[in-house]
Amino acid sequence: MARTEEERALLWKGRKSAAGAFGRFTQNYYHQDAVVPRTKLPAVLREIAAIGARTGLLISNVFHAGDGNIHPLVCYDERVPGQFERALAAGDEIMRVCIQAGGTVSGEHGIGLEKREYLRLMYDEADLAAMRRVQRIFDPSGQCNPGKVLPEDEDRKDEAP
Repeated sequence: MARTEEERALLWKGRKSAAGAFGRFTQNYYHQDAVVPRTKLPAVLREIAAIGARTGLLISNVFHAGDGNIHPLVCYDERVPGQFERALAAGDEIMRVCIQAGGTVSGEHGIGLEKREYLRLMYDEADLAAMRRVQRIFDPSGQCNPGKVLPEDEDRKDEAP
């Protein structure tokens, strides 16, 4: 807890400089965003470290510990064959660990193409269908980020667009 304006400014400077600092020790990084219950944060961070050890990739964590919002950064070098694919696989494992811990796939950066299928691990098809109905109320012509938030309807998955 900052006691002075100067301390507050230093804390914010550290937070704002975190991602840029990664350029000093990694060529590339794959940024994740998830939220886990605060009580599960230590266990999830241990699992993330284990994922890094298994994949042979450094995974650094920047997070809002007070609200459980985590941002694991999977470090890799795109010039090394296979590292990008290992980073994506590590990201997949991280997302699954967060969901299994009772978390969610995004705290502040949204869902999008990358994460929409993970919603199936959190919600059943009836829940997703209800979300699609609400989405159609606000976007009846389907022009707002089509296909980028919710996974395809299981019944229509194989239909041509």
